[in-house]
Amino acid sequence: MSSTLPEMSLKIIGTVRNEMKEPGGRANIKDIVSEIVLDDSLAGSLDNIDTYDYITVIYYFHKSSSTEPKPTRVHPHRNPENPLVGIFATRGPDRPNSMGMGAAKILEVGDTTMKVSGLDAIDGSPIIDIKPYNPKLDTRPSRELPSWT
Repeated sequence: MSSTLPEMSLKIIGTVRNEMKEPGGRANIKDIVSEIVLDDSLAGSLDNIDTYDYITVIYYFHKSSSTEPKPTRVHPHRNPENPLVGIFATRGPDRPNSMGMGAAKILEVGDTTMKVSGLDAIDGSPIIDIKPYNPKLDTRPSRELPSWT
């Protein structure tokens, strides 16, 4: 593969609104209620999404440093007692593209807004995409997770 990869641009489709103002602000993510506010040009794009229980949200870690070089290995949860692992073995924010992805339970759907619970994005996070969570496609059997997760 070439050492110079092409650039890519993405359109922000909306924003997360919730009580978490800084990364790592709450330990119990599943109880956090967020509002996803989409751009007005996307009116109607949430039609029938409430036929699903959950969505997958792809968002941007907007408070992650974008000018500093990104690490290739980190201690999970920034805890030096955890082993040093490759960045792709974690869900941390200091990634090459500072993208996050999380599943959230749908609570309420409007024309360009949606209330969800369990989304691990912080307030102001730009939304890149939303997809319905389909357990037939999105769930895979897995071995036991490492203790540091």
